[in-house]
Amino acid sequence: MLNLLKFEFRRISKSMFFRIVGGYCILWPIIVAIFYRVIFGLSFMDSDMTFAEYVMSDAERRYFTWIISVAFVNELPKFLALFTCLHIGKDFSDGIVRNKITGGHSRTSIFFSYLISQLAATVALCIVYICFAMLGLLITGIGVNVNGGEMFIRHMVGICTVLVFTVMAVVLSLIFRKRALPIILSILVVMFVSTATTVFGLFKFNLPGKAVDDYIEKRHDRYEEMVDDGLLTEEVVEDLEEQFDKDYYLGFAWKIGRPVYLVTNLGFNQDYAVDLSQSITGNPDYTDEIDFSKSLAGGMFSYDMCDLEPKDFRHTDSMHVTYAELNATYVVKSLIYILIIGGYGYFVFGRKNLF
Repeated sequence: MLNLLKFEFRRISKSMFFRIVGGYCILWPIIVAIFYRVIFGLSFMDSDMTFAEYVMSDAERRYFTWIISVAFVNELPKFLALFTCLHIGKDFSDGIVRNKITGGHSRTSIFFSYLISQLAATVALCIVYICFAMLGLLITGIGVNVNGGEMFIRHMVGICTVLVFTVMAVVLSLIFRKRALPIILSILVVMFVSTATTVFGLFKFNLPGKAVDDYIEKRHDRYEEMVDDGLLTEEVVEDLEEQFDKDYYLGFAWKIGRPVYLVTNLGFNQDYAVDLSQSITGNPDYTDEIDFSKSLAGGMFSYDMCDLEPKDFRHTDSMHVTYAELNATYVVKSLIYILIIGGYGYFVFGRKNLF
């Protein structure tokens, strides 16, 4: 198989389409960094200060480093699907796969030479994208902050989710002889996942049911205190608890989407804030954990008239999920999908008529 791997790596390195995708990974993150630099410059036009004089905080620099460098998770899958399907599909149409078989190579060697080389190509492209994103941040003056290197771990998690697409494209390309069908199927999957991740970003599918239970339980205790203090009446509390029950926070959409969130990687964009628009419409933030109490406990201005605040749930475990936990979860899920999809592809390819 070593000879096949050398052959595949040599072909990939000489592939014009691979070089085009590599060029995209170099230019696009730099362009995005320049875009942000222009936006920053425009925001200072009406003030006496220039961006050069503005001292960006470590938190802001850390967030922009993340949001620009991790964009490969959304940008690369469509290109990888095209490249993989075209690269392997050409081997079928040109008779290269058949020649490998007649040359004495086993189907196992052929399958894994394609799989390993394509996975390595994907990792290389992701790393190139990350490196040039940081180069763009440096040359534009925004600066780089990788959170002491911890950010690279999250990058690794993102790469694992992208590798699932690569394995899928390899398997589709080896199962179907014609190039058109694998390309169409791969693009459809990428489009579906892209749409689904957007939908997941709109709903709180990552919100644990236990967190809502703990919030309602603590809110009930606080309501009793507010009644004793004369701030609320028992009748008002009864109406509030009926109106703002568990179904209020976890509606029908959550009941459907939560199981999907738990077994897939569709929640990655939401959990890891992989959305450029968030940096414009939201508050830039790169935290060590997801704190669900921020969306449940609204303080004095909450709809349920309870003055509980996020700080009141500081020691409530269900309200907090660390990124160490999320990293492990997404890596494990990605590896499971890679093994299932790759295993299925290996099984089918081993019995496929290649002549």
